[in-house]
Amino acid sequence: MKTHPLVPRRCLLMLLLACTVTSACDDDPPARTPDYAELKKHVERELLLSMKQDEVRGVSLALVEGDEVVWSQGFGLADAEAGLPATAQTVYGLGSVAKVFTASAVMRLVEEKRATLDQPIEEVIPGFSMEARFPSAPITLRTLLMHHAGIPEQVGGAYSPRAHTLEERVASLRGVHRVWPVGSIHAYSNTGFVIAGRAVETASGSDFDTFLRQHVFAPLRMEHSAFRVTPDIGPRLAKGYGAMPLELMPPHWLRSEGPAGGMYSSAEDLGRFVRMLLNEGEQVLRPESLQELWREQNAGHPLDVGTRSGITWYLHDLPLEGGGTVRMVEHDGSDFQFNAIIALIPEHRLGVVVLSNTSSAGSLVNSLARDVLARALKVKTGKAVAAVSGLPTVQPEAPSPEVLGQWEGLYATDVGPMVIQAQGDTLKGLAGDTVLDLVPHQRGFFRAMLGDSPLWLSFQKSGSEALLLGHSARQGVGLLGTRIDPAPMPESWRARLGPYAVAPGAARELLDQAVLSEVGGLLVLTYTGPLYGGAPVTVVLDPMTGDLAAVAGRGRHRGDVVRFEQTSEGAWLHLKGVRLARVPTASAGHDL
Repeated sequence: MKTHPLVPRRCLLMLLLACTVTSACDDDPPARTPDYAELKKHVERELLLSMKQDEVRGVSLALVEGDEVVWSQGFGLADAEAGLPATAQTVYGLGSVAKVFTASAVMRLVEEKRATLDQPIEEVIPGFSMEARFPSAPITLRTLLMHHAGIPEQVGGAYSPRAHTLEERVASLRGVHRVWPVGSIHAYSNTGFVIAGRAVETASGSDFDTFLRQHVFAPLRMEHSAFRVTPDIGPRLAKGYGAMPLELMPPHWLRSEGPAGGMYSSAEDLGRFVRMLLNEGEQVLRPESLQELWREQNAGHPLDVGTRSGITWYLHDLPLEGGGTVRMVEHDGSDFQFNAIIALIPEHRLGVVVLSNTSSAGSLVNSLARDVLARALKVKTGKAVAAVSGLPTVQPEAPSPEVLGQWEGLYATDVGPMVIQAQGDTLKGLAGDTVLDLVPHQRGFFRAMLGDSPLWLSFQKSGSEALLLGHSARQGVGLLGTRIDPAPMPESWRARLGPYAVAPGAARELLDQAVLSEVGGLLVLTYTGPLYGGAPVTVVLDPMTGDLAAVAGRGRHRGDVVRFEQTSEGAWLHLKGVRLARVPTASAGHDL
């Protein structure tokens, strides 16, 4: 499911009549109704070209202005083999867009005083328990919904022979370690939203699906939206197209993880949801609840570089030509086959929904949503969103050896462990077999080439932390990694080195193989599985006690606890809620 989010990936004007008596308005000029005809022609032309180029099967969208859906349409095919066209009524998986519905359900309960955003989660979910290796403030609904609760991103159970209830999923977290103290860092967590969904159940006395149906879907007449495939949804559901073979798809995972990413809906239904959001939450939420959802919750947080978070929603200031900005709030989502996004400009009562049934369409979906919103804003207000590359405009510059030397060290990054070394008047980044020449530029930027593509990096100090930042045209700045100083591998772990795998006869898992090794005197773990597209993930472990080690570094995918277990049945490794059995073989160490 992500990226996180956004990581950011990628309207007819309501005539508000000041009076109702014609004679009282004789001197007022008539209100201008925006004409979106040219916008539609341009978007359709460009979208069809992009879909063909990127081999995207189907796309559906809805554009909302005020309390009217001014455009809803499908493009391409909902089912390529059957020749079934995509329409505004075609149903898609929403991935993490489901999270905004979970947040809406929580806010409804807060309004009804059946829960508060800041009470300890144990008061909302009796018996809730997770392991912790550090002191921490209490987990709350607020911190869960803004990914600040320090919950692992994902835990095991994906290939269960049946869908688990939220009660069962939360109960399975007992014995699982939290990854960070509450409030430490924005670390995206699907599991955190499973916990929030369970809180909706315990606070309301209703199961999660029923609560959403009664309090959100029914009032808005979202008749083809649900957290499972119902008889009404089935005939409208698009066929999904993804890289993962169908036989490897976890059959019940999204159902078990519903509040995090298991919702289905159409552009038509989501247009009704957006219309509610643009009209002060009518029928579902109070205006003050929307204000809190879209209020920046992590302002000034030193480690949340490039991420501005409301409660679940992500916040952006779009620059305007001639100066000034306009606020956009959004959340996107993806799963093994589908991509989706909802994006709004609340102050101008504009919103857009874009959905696709092709797993590789994430960039197209996000770019399309931003483009449609920007063009709609221009049509409605005359204000044009400025084209900004997001990349630095700087020239090469040779800093002193002392400046370069302060960034040397081992970093835990999104691409695995990376050694940063000063060599002459440049830095070198060594990540596995990849060598990056980091050429210093003005204002502390470094430029490297990854194949034919430029890669812009910078470094930043945050207290005792050294941060490695990435800069991209689409996503702006983001945290790529942090410098780490893990303890050397203890002798107690040497006998545990080697491969581990899901035990014969056990259910499949999204993480199904791992290898513990010694690299340059450090304890290193490499794991693979269907969730990672077959590509190995390598992390450095920081040993804590005799049987525990934590993934070194800060941020998403880091902080997970690895636990070794020796039983009469053999040796086991526990990671992300998955139990892997030792596979007897020889092991060897090597250098980074």
